[in-house]
Amino acid sequence: MPPIRRQILNAALLGMVSAVPAAAQSGSDLFPVPEGCTAFLTVQSRSCLVSHHWRCDSDPEGSHWRVTLDQDGPFYLNYTDAEFRWLQAFNLRTGSRDVLIEPEEDPASMAELLETGNDTMVFSIREERAEGIFQRDYTGFDRLTGDEIAIDGRSLLVTEFAYQWETTAGPRRTEGTQFVSREMGLFFGGLETVTTPGGETFEGNYSPVEFHEAGDPDFLTTQPEYDCGDMMSALPLDPVWRVAQ
Repeated sequence: MPPIRRQILNAALLGMVSAVPAAAQSGSDLFPVPEGCTAFLTVQSRSCLVSHHWRCDSDPEGSHWRVTLDQDGPFYLNYTDAEFRWLQAFNLRTGSRDVLIEPEEDPASMAELLETGNDTMVFSIREERAEGIFQRDYTGFDRLTGDEIAIDGRSLLVTEFAYQWETTAGPRRTEGTQFVSREMGLFFGGLETVTTPGGETFEGNYSPVEFHEAGDPDFLTTQPEYDCGDMMSALPLDPVWRVAQ
């Protein structure tokens, strides 16, 4: 990783792990975006999640970072390119990191999805964690349903999707519906079901509710707003999410 990129990443990790709790204690609830980067969107989603999106000056055009927070603070950071390929992902609570193994057999492509209505993918992820380094092999698809809805003034295309990866006990599958914005070039979560190798199923709703840009009162807030007091199904989060908010 280039020194500048590593510096930005270290700043992001340190900021999310330490600066956010400190800010909350001092009465501030704004997320500290890393130096050299510019935030452009905050998303309030169902299931008590809020996420922030930003771009950094030293990154390739079209790529961006997203951090996801729950009531306990930031827990997930990921980095995607203009095609929304999962380049890197970080679990901020366990310290594990996922890295895309390139080249892929069939790369994910938002452009192909928007142009043809369908995109398939076959790729592998290298997972680095305290126990060692592991490889996960994914297959999946995104498909436009033909429906379009408006959420908080934004026009979003509805997709159906599914992907799975093999474990020693069998396949683990995630499927459901999501949303994609042609204007913003972003995916957003929706209704998702995880099926474990043992046959258990867990459901979650990560649909966006509000979008905030610079200048809005809730831009970069660290406080999620929706479903936080409700009993929600305990959907076990995959190491790599497509668009977890």
